[in-house]
Amino acid sequence: MIDVAIPPDLEPRFTAPDGLVFGTFDGPDGIAIRHAQVAPVAPWATVVLLPGFTEFIEAYHETMRELLEAGIAVFAMDWPGQGGSGRYLDDPEKAHARGFEAHVADLRTFMETIVLPAETPRPLTLVGHSMGGHLATRFLEDAPGLVDAAALSAPAYAVGVDSPLPPGPTRIVVDLVNALGFGERYALGAGPWEAGRKRRARLRPRLSSDAERAAILERWTQINPAIRVGGPTWGFGQSFIRSARHVVEPSRLAGIRVPVLIGSARQDAFTDPALHDVVARDMPEARVMRFERAQHCLFLERDDIRNAWMSAIVMLATTGRLS
Repeated sequence: MIDVAIPPDLEPRFTAPDGLVFGTFDGPDGIAIRHAQVAPVAPWATVVLLPGFTEFIEAYHETMRELLEAGIAVFAMDWPGQGGSGRYLDDPEKAHARGFEAHVADLRTFMETIVLPAETPRPLTLVGHSMGGHLATRFLEDAPGLVDAAALSAPAYAVGVDSPLPPGPTRIVVDLVNALGFGERYALGAGPWEAGRKRRARLRPRLSSDAERAAILERWTQINPAIRVGGPTWGFGQSFIRSARHVVEPSRLAGIRVPVLIGSARQDAFTDPALHDVVARDMPEARVMRFERAQHCLFLERDDIRNAWMSAIVMLATTGRLS
């Protein structure tokens, strides 16, 4: 398992909470998945944190601390191909995927071999951001009955104008590029982590209106090459496009039988917030919490936005009900 250095002069709120323990497990396809867990002295609910595209567990330390203060046990995992988890390709910076079904299978393994055996108190709530929200939705559709609720922050059901995936190419073009054997190459406009510095700096205000929080991902990756990820491959693009068509099918959404809270950042340029309303209408028990001035990442937004979102998560996680 990798060692992750702490960025210099990091505020205490961004550091790991006391008692956070890391581990690994092998997913069904043999990729080593890094995970972490921490619990207060007497927890009375449990949350599973699912990061977004290119994110990692360390980006959620502040969120973990607040959940612990609310009496909630926390589990988290790094998706395959990013963070401290194993990679699909020899180049560790290529964000690749071989179908999002594999990611959902990894999550199910995590739930069944790590989370559920820990027997922390229920309700058990999935909390996913962006790609993590997309995959959490897939999990709710494919594995009914394992969790009690879900909170999805800016779930990525489609790409936005600032998405790392190219919005122009159609599904046919992406399928053709993969069929020609170029699936492991960087997608149009994507590249290694170092080459993406200027783009990330330009888009940081679109991630969050809180400059300090928006910089937290860069601060960790700056001194920890092992958790860096560059841009997506054509194979990742194909995996996302296919899953995006699948996950929003009304018949699949109608089968989700737990309360789902969707935090919709209405200024989001990485995903399409309009789809959040459509998806929620097809779920039996869902509510869209709209943040009209929020950028993409609610967990990294300024205090007034973030506090409202975190309060809603704590309420859902501790009661298992939408307010």
